[in-house]
Order: sequence, then structure tokens, then C-alpha cells
Amino acid sequence: MKYLTDFENKLKKDKVDSALVQLNNTVLFEYYRNNKMKEKQHKIYSVTKSILSALIGIAIDKGYIENVNTPIINYFPEFNKDKENQRITIKHLLTMTSGLHWPGNSGMIPSKNWVNFVLHQGIDNPPGKEMVYSCGSSHLLSAIIQKTTGLNTEVFAKKYLFTPLGITDYKWNHDAQGTAIGGFGLTMKTVDMLKIGTLYLKDGVWKSKQIVPFHWIEESTSPKVKTDENYSYAYHWWNITFDNQIGRIFFAYGFEGQYIIVAPDYQLATVFTSSIKDDELRPLFYLKDYLLPYVINQ
Repeated sequence: MKYLTDFENKLKKDKVDSALVQLNNTVLFEYYRNNKMKEKQHKIYSVTKSILSALIGIAIDKGYIENVNTPIINYFPEFNKDKENQRITIKHLLTMTSGLHWPGNSGMIPSKNWVNFVLHQGIDNPPGKEMVYSCGSSHLLSAIIQKTTGLNTEVFAKKYLFTPLGITDYKWNHDAQGTAIGGFGLTMKTVDMLKIGTLYLKDGVWKSKQIVPFHWIEESTSPKVKTDENYSYAYHWWNITFDNQIGRIFFAYGFEGQYIIVAPDYQLATVFTSSIKDDELRPLFYLKDYLLPYVINQ
């Protein structure tokens, strides 16, 4: 238990609001900075992107979207018919390799129409060549879900993901056109973030029902673009490699230290909500230094 005690002591000294650790179907550890944090809807920022990735997988499985190689010009006829633009696919948006210029949220947020703003950016790189992290790419994916399904992304999520998981206490913000914000729009409770982590740990199955296709869990979390020595990006999910690690560890990550971390070979799912402003990667190293040693030394 020493590892868990040390882990808790670290959390108390840090700006972590909540943490849940599930091992083999059992919640092994829970921490809330105060009672309010248990019921609070936390801003999960870019963790929204990973949930959006699940929705794309569901939309493909249900036949609304053909596949990840579908050119996005099919959904946006107003998109500049430039030859490079015609090559951009859903997969490029998922891996942040569209090549579209991204001036940052500070460029998109004040604009009157976010989808048009993103579509009217120039091309910096050929599609597929280079990763540039972009909330704009995620917002286009949300717009594609809405165009293909005829449902607002939030309604689609409620029907096919949240309701099956028993997630009822959340909010999804929208842009001025009513498109659910793909890059950072969700607030939800810590316990519901863990449900998403558990779903991915269990290959997309919840209470004996396949909610997200098994092959999509595998495909969407497997490394696609190496970002540095220890990190890679998949379809809106990250991967990390530690020394002496068994198997893959993939995670959803949001601003100021919001995390859903899944380590299938350890049968471990961990979530954090935080307001860490200095080193937002710290929760990953709490996993490495305390939780993995705990599991290994069981």
C-alpha cells in the first residue's frame, strides 16, 4: 500500500482536483480535493477530442461515414477546390496532419463561423506530411458527424455513447452555428470520465454490449504519428512509452492536466482532473512512479 499512500500524498500537495484508479474492474483508489469535486462537472478541455474519436468510430460502424479515407470535401462543398484540399481525409483530421494552417484558438474563437474559418485557412504542408495540433481539425470532425447523421454531435453522443454508459450529468458547448465544439467543448464528472476509460480498457464493451467497435478501439489508439521520443499521436488519442513498460499506454489529455489513461496490459484505467499550470505532464509520471509499481508488486 506504500505506493498508494505516497501517491495520495503527492496529489494533496499538487493542484489535482480528483483522481480515480481502476484495476481489474474494481475502483482501487479515489481522491477528491473536497466534497464538491465529486459532483462537479469538470472542464475536460481536449479530452473532448478523444470522446469525439469514439463518436467517429460509431458513425463509421453505423454507416453514416464510409471510412477514415473519405475526403472531407465530400461534406464541405463550399471548401476551396484546391488540389491539396481535395486530398484531405477524415484520417488526416483525426491525426492532425491535414496540412491546413492553424493560427490557434485565438484565431478561431472570435470568428463568426468556426467551420468556415478552419476551411478557409491556407495549406502549410501536403496532407499527411506533418502533425500540427489543431482544435480546428476536431471541430470539422464534429461538423461532419452532424452533417452525416442529421443529429447534433451532442445528441448523437447521448444516443450512442453517453446513455448506454449511464452518463447523464454533462454539458457540451456549441459554436454560434450550433455545432458542438469538437476540440474542447465538454464538461463532465470524474466518475463518468472513468466510464470512458473503462470502455476503452474493455475493447469497447459495456455491460456485455459492444458500444464502440473493437477494431476502432485498436485502430484509433495505436500510434500513427511520432511526436517525440516518448510520445505518439493516434486518432485523437496519445500514446506514451516509459522505460520497462509492458504493452501500450494510451491517454486522452486536456489543458491543465485533465486525463483519461488506459493501460490494457495492466488492466488499469486512471483519470485525473486538475488545475496544474506549470507541468501538465505530472499525472503521467504519478502513474509511472506509483501506480504501475503498485500493480507490478501486487
